[in-house]
Amino acid sequence: MTAAEIAVLTALHPDRTLTTIQVQQASALTSWRTRNALAQLRSRGLIISSNPRGRWRISSRGRAALATKAKRFA
Repeated sequence: MTAAEIAVLTALHPDRTLTTIQVQQASALTSWRTRNALAQLRSRGLIISSNPRGRWRISSRGRAALATKAKRFA
């Protein structure tokens, strides 16, 4: 897991539902890095899209991954 992915998961933790722009602002990433991290996390089931469309939230699997992986980036 990359530092950008950890930043996105942290922005969505514990149970925030954010747009891509809000995730970018909360994680202090570039637009490209945010979109890339969101795509990678979604493909692995660590985040899910939420209603209304265009919003993201962390999945239970994402919470578990963040709990184990975030220690490396602290």
